Amino acid sequence: MRPRFTGGEQEGEARAICAAHLEESGLAIEQERFDFSQFPGRFAVPLIGLILATVVVLTVDVFWSHGGALPALGVLAIGALIVVTVSRWLTRFGTSRVPWLRSHSVNLIGRRGNPSVWLVAHIDSKSQTIPMLARIASIVVASVAIVIMAASLVGSWVATNKGDLDWSQTEWLLASALVALFAAIPLIVCLIGNRSPGAADNASGVIAVLLAARALSAQPDVGVVITSGEELGLAGARAFVELHPTRSIALNCDTIDDGGEFRCMSSGSRGVLVAAMSRAASKLQLNVPIRALLPGILADSVAFADAGWESVTLSRGNLATLARVHTSSDTRERLDGTGIAKAAQLLAATVEELG
Repeated sequence: MRPRFTGGEQEGEARAICAAHLEESGLAIEQERFDFSQFPGRFAVPLIGLILATVVVLTVDVFWSHGGALPALGVLAIGALIVVTVSRWLTRFGTSRVPWLRSHSVNLIGRRGNPSVWLVAHIDSKSQTIPMLARIASIVVASVAIVIMAASLVGSWVATNKGDLDWSQTEWLLASALVALFAAIPLIVCLIGNRSPGAADNASGVIAVLLAARALSAQPDVGVVITSGEELGLAGARAFVELHPTRSIALNCDTIDDGGEFRCMSSGSRGVLVAAMSRAASKLQLNVPIRALLPGILADSVAFADAGWESVTLSRGNLATLARVHTSSDTRERLDGTGIAKAAQLLAATVEELG
């Protein structure tokens, strides 16, 4: 198993194998080319890390030298708003609207009849200078540190208005600012490469979808989307929903390890899809809790949900899984396939529950 960077030769070879399997399952095959910007996928995280670090430094500087707690709190609030706004814009619109680093790739589509339910998995892989677990930890720690900074500034402002000199609030501010800066460093150096074979993320999800499609050979209306560019800002999924504006149901499968618990991760409203997966899991005697997406994780289901589709992501793993995702350690030797087999059963059963 080789790395499969978006638009690369190895990804194309893997897509051809998937097309052959889908044809064997009786699905008609299409390939949809799409254009996108690689900038969000490559540089959004380092950019957000730099903005975050700048906001922290400016906040401390304003507090210490330019007006005290209230102006510093204003700087922190505006900075946090900028971080959230920039990250959301890049995540949702960056691949289609940013003019830099334009590229192209292909989504593989298999369908039978008029699908109202689509099985989805991304075929591309990437490596990062830090594993997924470190990125998630950095985002969580930085978020907590920013909240503590805000609370310290509020406490300092209240104490100043009362005529008290509360050095403890200043100490909390400086300590939390230092933590936020250290948490931003892994984000700043989170650069993209092509050194991960992507076994768990996401050859496992692709195989589970292919097996589920084969198990659903009697279903008259079924669709499969093997997306590209998920690792570069959900580019393929966003292109697909733009080219297919009719809202439907998307059941995404991303990262299926053999250990850990299954998760049904939802980023939108919970409707018939979540209920169907819960019923299917119960019949298969699987424990599949419904969870929100982990901080710092994007999955194709987000693109579908943003477009008004009902969509969830099925995943399975633990901290060890997150520690090797996006690294050269994400190899097929780390998987025995038991998780993939169960995921395929659950995907197929969920589609059957949806009728």
